[in-house]
Amino acid sequence: MTDPMLPPELNPRGPGRALPASREPAAGGGWRRQLTIVSITLAVVVLAASGVLYTRYLHYGHNIHRAAGVIKPGGAQAKDGAQNVLLVGSDSRDGTGDEFAQAGKGQEQVEGQRSDTVILAHIAAGDKQATLVSLPRDSWVTIPAYTDSSGRAHAAHQDKLNAAFSLGGRSLLVATVQQLTGIHIDHYAEIDFAGFQNMVNALGGVEVCLTQPAHDTYTGINLSAGNHHLDGMQALQFVRQRYGLPLGDLDRIKRQQQFLGSMMREVESAGTLANPFKLNAFLDALTKSITVDQGMSLSDMTKLALKLKGLSSGNVILTTLPISGFPTIDGQSVDTIDDAKAAALFDALKNDDPVGGPQSSAPSDAPLAAVGSVHVRVFNGAGVQGLAGSAASDLTKLGFVVVGTPANRGTGATTTVINYGPTQAAQARTLAAAIPGATLKADPQLGADLELVLGSSYKGANPPGSPSAPSGAAANAAAVGGTTAADASCTA
Repeated sequence: MTDPMLPPELNPRGPGRALPASREPAAGGGWRRQLTIVSITLAVVVLAASGVLYTRYLHYGHNIHRAAGVIKPGGAQAKDGAQNVLLVGSDSRDGTGDEFAQAGKGQEQVEGQRSDTVILAHIAAGDKQATLVSLPRDSWVTIPAYTDSSGRAHAAHQDKLNAAFSLGGRSLLVATVQQLTGIHIDHYAEIDFAGFQNMVNALGGVEVCLTQPAHDTYTGINLSAGNHHLDGMQALQFVRQRYGLPLGDLDRIKRQQQFLGSMMREVESAGTLANPFKLNAFLDALTKSITVDQGMSLSDMTKLALKLKGLSSGNVILTTLPISGFPTIDGQSVDTIDDAKAAALFDALKNDDPVGGPQSSAPSDAPLAAVGSVHVRVFNGAGVQGLAGSAASDLTKLGFVVVGTPANRGTGATTTVINYGPTQAAQARTLAAAIPGATLKADPQLGADLELVLGSSYKGANPPGSPSAPSGAAANAAAVGGTTAADASCTA
């Protein structure tokens, strides 16, 4: 493979001078315990923004691990300069004795490798937008035919998405995602547990917000509801928790998306970019922790960074593969994919069309839905006694349909949030028009019922269109699409 080249705009020695070849993994080396929290997507942005010296550039290049044979032909090529990167994290317990290869509290030791986090990152042409699509590990997919390490051939079959990594490693996972999405993967990246913790610690910690307490003996997390400044170990517990969350892995994905947004805001802050010691510690931890495909040089990463440096966290859309149900197949609980919605999502990426976020917000004059067509479940997120019941009564009097019994969902929330599914944007705008100060938030997993999570700022509801209710752009903001990395809302 040709040695990576420093882009002319960063190379003080002039164009065409090759960098030393980056370190290859040791022959026969075992899989390291991996977990991707999509902070590896920050690498390209930070490398561009940092103005690193040439010697540090060489140093970072030597840090990066590379793997051969990961990317193979398949799927539709990205359109007009767009790019698709598969971000993968695995939970590998290989009995090496490494502290990160041990099971968490209460967990049985499991041998082998698991891809616990799989994210398809689409970088739009012209640097318009980046879309990160989380692919749940339990998604029921077709694993393509493959040959294992012993030379034995295996026919295509259906299994969970994370089985692809366990059965055939990186290349089979890439092939599985390409077959699922119809999209060609240009590059691949992983990060390990230790590196993730080191990156968080290098930033001085990351802020998160919880709507309810988080307790889990498997990960060891023990946090109250409200705001928290997490160090590396706590952050790892936060993004790994799965048990105890209502939707399991889907709720864990929401956690990871919230953490990514918080981490991106921290990296973008002046306190990081203006502090060379802090920035260097972050970059060093990052580059020591990632494994990329052999075709992705540090020069490629930096050129990509130069393309992306104009992106703000508000242009990074975080969404999830649409799921239609959670049946039991062959004795295991799986996530079945909503084929129609998934096809629409992947077609948009293939065509490099915007997916959600501010660029897809509904126009200010978009019509509202009839009040009687709005079905809403009411939750008390503030911990204020009787708040959910009072709000349910207010909405019922206005003609909204309150579904189920009002319930508690955490404590300490101040902002009122309306969560809505892909087909309920107009209904969400109508409800937002009745509740001053409410924030709209798209949730691909919701169906026909909206979720109203009340904050302490809730002061009652008004008929939509009344002088005290928001109208126009304020009532329609964020009405369509996914969450952006600039959102700072709380999560369960």
